[in-house]
Amino acid sequence: MIFNSIMQMIGNTPLLKIDLGYKNVNAFVKMESFNPTGSIKDRACYYNILGAIQDGTLTKEKTILDASSGNMACSLAFFGLMMGYKVKVICNSKLTKDKEDFIRYFGADLKVLGDITFEGNQECRRIANTEEGKQKYCFLDQLHNVNNPKASYETLGPEIYRDLPNVKAVIGSMGSGGSMLGVSRFMKEQSGNIKIFTSQAASGTKIPGTGGFIDGDYKTPFIHELEDKKLYDDTFPITLEQAEKNTEILLSQGVFSGYQAGGVMEAAVQAIEKYNIEGDIVLVIGDAGWKNMEKLKRQW
Repeated sequence: MIFNSIMQMIGNTPLLKIDLGYKNVNAFVKMESFNPTGSIKDRACYYNILGAIQDGTLTKEKTILDASSGNMACSLAFFGLMMGYKVKVICNSKLTKDKEDFIRYFGADLKVLGDITFEGNQECRRIANTEEGKQKYCFLDQLHNVNNPKASYETLGPEIYRDLPNVKAVIGSMGSGGSMLGVSRFMKEQSGNIKIFTSQAASGTKIPGTGGFIDGDYKTPFIHELEDKKLYDDTFPITLEQAEKNTEILLSQGVFSGYQAGGVMEAAVQAIEKYNIEGDIVLVIGDAGWKNMEKLKRQW
């Protein structure tokens, strides 16, 4: 297959069949690590940038500005460089050294602030609202940008349904909630029988790419919409120990990922047992293992 630009390589990621140990379940991993920067955030990043170009808020004279726990910052650094824009990102303390090196390698200005992305989001808003900031920056605001869920509504959801038209359940993690909102909107339009499950961090647990809403992490409008419109069927709090164990199981089957993926697998297992799920299910894996090497531990 020939591509004329790196942007054409966003999405259309493969599905890999894995064994979760249930005879009547066909489990597939949506390998979002195959996106250009190794994460699902490439989808929303590209949509957010294109949206800002189309509405005139992003011009070549302005610097892209946004807050991130890491993956979106990597996407912005990469695609900003590819598309000819300067980038400034504010990341929280969950940022791994591997992602930090990636961001700096692609020339983005990086600042680490606070423990949750919303703190960086507020700082971006403050910067963008100063007189200098209005002239200098384009704040993409991934936590509130409608192009975030739109990306998954128009690409990720249709891809899953195209490849698995009889899909019974889709499981993913909630960070900003944009990806799961987009997927859920699309899936529920196809069939009310398709179940959507999410993982979140258990109390006292920090899992990169997974919100700790029980401990007060900021809930975006996307997460509120998921809750208010009942667009997901259940959510499962996952401990770091559960995420670590399942990340190793995924690795044994060829899925090299971070702990976010292990959390999604744990949520899938709990959903299967609680709701007696059978048939085709999809685990949406957010990023690649190489972006999380600082935190990954081998125990076998």
